[in-house]
Parts: sequence; C-alpha cells; structure tokens
Amino acid sequence: MAETVVVSAFFKIPSKQPYSVYIEHLNRWFRSIRCPVIFFTTPDIWEDILSMGHDVSHIKVRYETIDEWKAWELGRAFWDRQQSRDTETYHTTELAAIWYEKKEFVKRAFEINDASVFIWCDAGCVRDDESEGAMKEFGLRNFPLNDGRIHVQHIREQPYKPWYVHPEYRYAGAIIAGNRNAWVHFDDIYRRVLYEYDVYDISCNSDQYIMASCKDREPAFFYEHMPHPNDTINEWFFLLSRL
Repeated sequence: MAETVVVSAFFKIPSKQPYSVYIEHLNRWFRSIRCPVIFFTTPDIWEDILSMGHDVSHIKVRYETIDEWKAWELGRAFWDRQQSRDTETYHTTELAAIWYEKKEFVKRAFEINDASVFIWCDAGCVRDDESEGAMKEFGLRNFPLNDGRIHVQHIREQPYKPWYVHPEYRYAGAIIAGNRNAWVHFDDIYRRVLYEYDVYDISCNSDQYIMASCKDREPAFFYEHMPHPNDTINEWFFLLSRL
C-alpha cells in the first residue's frame, strides 16, 4: 500500500483557456509523474492521454460525468448566484464547481485507495521543463504530511479581512495535501465558510479566497508552505518541488 496518493481530475468545461492549451499541460503532467495517482475524467479525455504514449501503470482512472459532481447538490441557482457576484467574469459556474469539487474528488479517492495521505494536484500545473523535473519526485519525497493538518501553499501576505475577493489572494489552490482526517475536517470548514460568503452576498466561486477564510477561522489546522527566495518553480506551483 502506498503511503501517499496524488488525486487529480480533468473535464472539458468552459474555462480560462481552450482544451488545446490544457492538453499540452496534461502531456507534461502525465509524462513526468511517477507516484500513485487516482484520476477522474471522461473516456474521451483519457483516450487523448493514452495516445500520448506515457506509462500509466501507476494511475487508476475513474470515469464520471460533470452532472455527477457533489457541487451541484448545492443547487445550480447557488452557483449562478456566485457567478453574478464574481468580478472575475471568466469564472463560469462549471469552473467554480470543479474548484469546489477538489475535496470531493479526494474523498471519493478514499474508497479507491487505502493510502494515509492524499495530495490534490491540478492536472494543468506542469507547464515548463523545470516543473516537469520536479514532478518526477512529487509525492515520493519524505515531507511529513500525515500530521492531521491541511498543507497549503502560501503566495503572499494578506491583511486580515472577514471576506476576500479579487485580487486579495493568499494561497494557491493547485496543490493541497493532508491525511484522511484532515481532508474530512477541511471539507467541514470549507462548507461552513462557503455558506457564510453566500449569506453576506460575497462570491464564493474561488477556492483560494475560501481557503484564506478557513485559515483565519482555524489557523492551527493549516500548515503554510512559504515561498523561498531561491524558488525557481512557478510561484503558483512551487510545492511541486517540496512534496
């Protein structure tokens, strides 16, 4: 049994870039990752990935449709409401839903693999040669993640506010790690903060703002990985070289 498993997903949704751009990122991601992976997607995307010719023997694939996401249990009207409040107009309801769904993918992965630690890693985060090099050891390093906390990537200092909106980001949401208990508790905090944002008419589309508020409410629960002056990996993805 692997101690650590990486969880990721990719679906064709209205997003920041066209599929042709993301497929190049997927190529780099699958070419370089070596640790056990659980990957949620659709058959057509998986066929595109298989056609790249990479070793996928360490990857378990689970097919599902967008309509099966737990995010929709909040109601389509909920997500439409968030989009109407969001000043970043390219944030579609589907994009917001998949950001919410990250923790749900991880929880579903619990049923597939008996690992102790689960790392969420965006499938589009390997975008250059240096990131590819770091990805080859990702999930295989010995950083202690089985400590009951959620590990997040700190981008910059942000003065405290009850709610955060663009451009008040503190954390990147591409890579998040923790053990089973940590992910379950993170889900609970995340949901509570999500509802608070909605009640106060603040868009809760973006996970990076919700995560910052979660940290404000339970600071001891989060382990912040800080940037180093000598970091050369993209600032949004530097945990590729740490975990």
